[in-house]
Amino acid sequence: MIRGTVFHELLNLPFYLLDVKGSPGVTFPIKKIPFGEHFRQYCLVIEPDTTPKAWVIYWHGGGWQFGSPEQFKKTANAWLEAGYGVIIPSYRRLPWYDFRAIHQDTINALVACRRYWEENNGDPSPPVVLLGMSAGGHLAAITGLDTGIWQQAGWQSTQIKGVVACGAVLDLSMMKNNPIIRLLAGSPQGATFSKANPSAQLATSTAHIPPFLLIHGTKDGMAPYQAATNFQKRLQEIPSATCELITMTEGTHLDAARWMFHDTPLRQKIIARAEEWLQTKV
Repeated sequence: MIRGTVFHELLNLPFYLLDVKGSPGVTFPIKKIPFGEHFRQYCLVIEPDTTPKAWVIYWHGGGWQFGSPEQFKKTANAWLEAGYGVIIPSYRRLPWYDFRAIHQDTINALVACRRYWEENNGDPSPPVVLLGMSAGGHLAAITGLDTGIWQQAGWQSTQIKGVVACGAVLDLSMMKNNPIIRLLAGSPQGATFSKANPSAQLATSTAHIPPFLLIHGTKDGMAPYQAATNFQKRLQEIPSATCELITMTEGTHLDAARWMFHDTPLRQKIIARAEEWLQTKV
C-alpha cells in the first residue's frame, strides 16, 4: 500500500472516523438556520456561553458529495474553547448540482449568517475566520478570494480576517482529469472551471486578500501537495498578500484535519495565528 495515493487514503478513512468519534462532544447549544427550501440548504450555529470574540465559518470535507454539518460539529470545540462562535454551512451536492449551485448556496449561506448576527448579536459584520478541510478548504479559499461572493452577501471585506485551508483543493488544473473535478467544474476550458479554481482566482482578485494559512501533508493522496506550494508562491507574489504553509512531512490528506479534534501544538498554533489576525488592523 503506497502512502500518498487515493487507495491509502480510503483505507485509512475508517480509522480517521473512529478518531473523530472518540473525540469530546459539543456541549453548547446547536441551532439550525435554513437559507433555502432544499434539505441541504442550511447552517448549524454553535455559540459559546459568552458573546463570541469572532466567528469561524467552517466548510467540512467530503468531495462536495458526502458528509453533513452534524457529522463535523466536533470541529467547533477548539474554537468554542477559545471564545469563538462557529457556523458550519451545508449546500447542494454533486452529482445532482455542480459548482454553480454550490457558489449560489455559499452566497446564500453568508446572507443567512449576516442576518443571524444582526438579529441575535446586534452586529451584522463581526470579524470572521474562514476555515475548511479538503473540498471545504476549497470553498473557504474561494470565499476568501472571490469578492463577488461576500459582496453579494452584503459582507464587508475587512471582516474576513483570515483563511485556514487544510488539505485543500487549491488548483483544479492539477486535477483536471479527475471525474469528480469534472462533475464539479466542467471542462477545463470553461468559465465555470476558472471560477471554481482558487489558483485562477488569484489572477482576478482585485480587493483586499485576507491572510492565508495552509496545512498540507507531503503525502496527501487526494489534494496534491504541490498545488499548496504553488498556491503559496503565487499568493506571496501579490502585494500586501500573505500566505503561510505548515508542511506535515509524510502527512496524509486526513492528517491535515486531525488537529481539530485533539489539543496538540498544531492546534494551539492555528488558534494563535487567528488571534494575531484579529489584532491586525486592515
